[in-house]
Amino acid sequence: MKTLKAIIVIGCITLFQVIGFSQITSTVNKRVVALLDLTVKNSETSDAEIYSAKYILKTAGIPFIVTGNVDVAKNYGMVLAASKFDVTTFTTAEKDTLISYVNRGGVLVAPNVRDSYMFPLFGISAHLNSNSRYLVKFKMFLNDPSFKWLNDTMEQTISLGKTTYTSVISSRSYTLAGALGLAVFDDNSTAITKRNYGLGTTYALGFSFKNLILTNQLNLDYSANRFYSNGFEPTSDAMMLFIKGIYLDHAPRAVWLHTSPYDSKTSLMITHDIDATSSYDTMHYYSDYENSIGLKASYFFTTHYIDDALLAAFYNLNTIPKVQDVLNKGHIAGSHSVGHFPDFDDESVFPLGMLGNTSSSYLPYNFGSGSTTAGSVLGETEVSKNLLEANFGIVIKTFRAGYLCFHDQIINALDTTGYTNSTTLSAADILNNFPFQQRKNRSTSGALTNVWEYPMTISDVFTSNPITPTNYPQKVATWLDVINRNMANNAPNVLLIHPTRLYKLTAEQDLVNGLPPGVFVTNLDLFANYWKARNAISFTSKISNDSLTVIVPSAFLPLNQMISFVVDKGQLLASIKAEDEFGNPITVIKSNFNTNDVILHFENYPALGIKTNTFQKENSTFINCYPNPANTKCTFDFRLEKTAKVKLELIDMLGNNTNTLLDKSLEEGWQSVPFNTSFLSTGIYFYKLTVNGVSVTKKMIISR
Repeated sequence: MKTLKAIIVIGCITLFQVIGFSQITSTVNKRVVALLDLTVKNSETSDAEIYSAKYILKTAGIPFIVTGNVDVAKNYGMVLAASKFDVTTFTTAEKDTLISYVNRGGVLVAPNVRDSYMFPLFGISAHLNSNSRYLVKFKMFLNDPSFKWLNDTMEQTISLGKTTYTSVISSRSYTLAGALGLAVFDDNSTAITKRNYGLGTTYALGFSFKNLILTNQLNLDYSANRFYSNGFEPTSDAMMLFIKGIYLDHAPRAVWLHTSPYDSKTSLMITHDIDATSSYDTMHYYSDYENSIGLKASYFFTTHYIDDALLAAFYNLNTIPKVQDVLNKGHIAGSHSVGHFPDFDDESVFPLGMLGNTSSSYLPYNFGSGSTTAGSVLGETEVSKNLLEANFGIVIKTFRAGYLCFHDQIINALDTTGYTNSTTLSAADILNNFPFQQRKNRSTSGALTNVWEYPMTISDVFTSNPITPTNYPQKVATWLDVINRNMANNAPNVLLIHPTRLYKLTAEQDLVNGLPPGVFVTNLDLFANYWKARNAISFTSKISNDSLTVIVPSAFLPLNQMISFVVDKGQLLASIKAEDEFGNPITVIKSNFNTNDVILHFENYPALGIKTNTFQKENSTFINCYPNPANTKCTFDFRLEKTAKVKLELIDMLGNNTNTLLDKSLEEGWQSVPFNTSFLSTGIYFYKLTVNGVSVTKKMIISR
């Protein structure tokens, strides 16, 4: 049986431009973004806008400071305004300061520019508000460097709401007067502008960060998602990637915090919901397989000790040893509620309730055809957690609601009862594939909690065409498509499989064996530990001639071993090093990454235990093509564990070699080979990688 080695990589491509920050004084400051907090100046009633802007920069891994002072912000290479530029937002002196800042080389990005005093700076002459625009389309034909990460058609057109709504989020179009339109709304009015002004550059966005980030995270969007699950929906991610593209375009040899452990390109968290008698009876087949390949997965247990009309009391003395067997194999337990009730998200049926529930006192009941009685949100979260912890001597950190029902008070309950992770929301439904910190009351003004959401990306639940013993290979292909597309953004994936049938185990095995190179396969709790460690880090960098230094304050040392940094075009630098704020050196391990990037990590990654197939084992080589299907361009990605003679060929359906992309010796590390496919006819091709005389061949599709 083929299995996989979970390795570590990162695949992002960035651009570099030396102009723009040239007149900003400090070599460190010009590589840091000043996030301009306008909460007070705009009399905002919540932190929704500044939170959303912070989330963009934190997720992108860009170093930044937060200030409400224009005189402080002007000392940094890029200023990102968190919210609108209204007529009364700034004093005239502050406006002139921002104009001067851009003129001498600064980069200014602002949403909702409404102040005519600033129009010449942004190259616009008027604006028009509307609540009936439904799409933003990037003008990819311009090949603007800020589009570098928008390499998927689903990112190049993003959704603001379904057209079935007569009114969706507020958006603002601009009349161009010297600016370049980078994106348009579906009514063909300008959505994003770019203006070169003096030595600097401005960007005006026709929407708020809150409406493209926080509103979506809370699932309060206007049904903007184009899928519910098992599809790639990157609307919120695309905005983050666009801002990241702007930063990388203007910062010389930019450094950013990677979004996947070690040097992986993406992560796959394998999770199982144990919410039926059949799951308890069959899950050991899954846990045995995962244990055999060195994988520790997440198992979410429904502690259904109630015998009601909906389900039997399957959490009992007979099933508890089965749970222990799974845990003995090193897998991680989470809670999947007590009752697994389909009406759990009905606030009129499930009140928040009170603390102090036990399995003796908390006795909800569902009649099968009607509503649940005597249930509460705290009862579901508290009792299931306490039961699992008492029965198995473990700490439960993660919760997933039955039926993925997201109650308005669920985060309040999770925060109160000590959970730190949630994985109830669907990534496609909330238009966001990266983790985020949850708020109370499912409200944009709700307080931030200690609970992080890790959205579920792919699952064995297909509503229109359910998974079966005969069609499961098609479902695996769908999962792989989503993983590949998320991998291009270094975004994580959460897989949910209900272990009720053995053919779904075969589907999991086929998925694992078919994973592209660079996938870090893990459980949700381990990834959550990594993400929280990443979120806590601040860093800066400085460059002098061809030497780059990454500066990590001693307060964050030693770094979590999974943390890594990427240096844009780092292979072109003569020297890369790391140190703390006092100049003390930090030992780093440098590896080639993508075409010319370098990835820095701080410990050799451990042997993860997931076995390799024959080709991978003999050659320590992996290859992938993305996007696939390709339109006019694609990139081939592979990793060499040692210096080797490499040949990469493209072959047509008749077996003819149409192109030889590589034929030379390469050093160890990640290699990326961009390829222009515009001259190829649509159809099926094969790419063949030969390493030291041993070959592997895979299929690629050209589709237009």
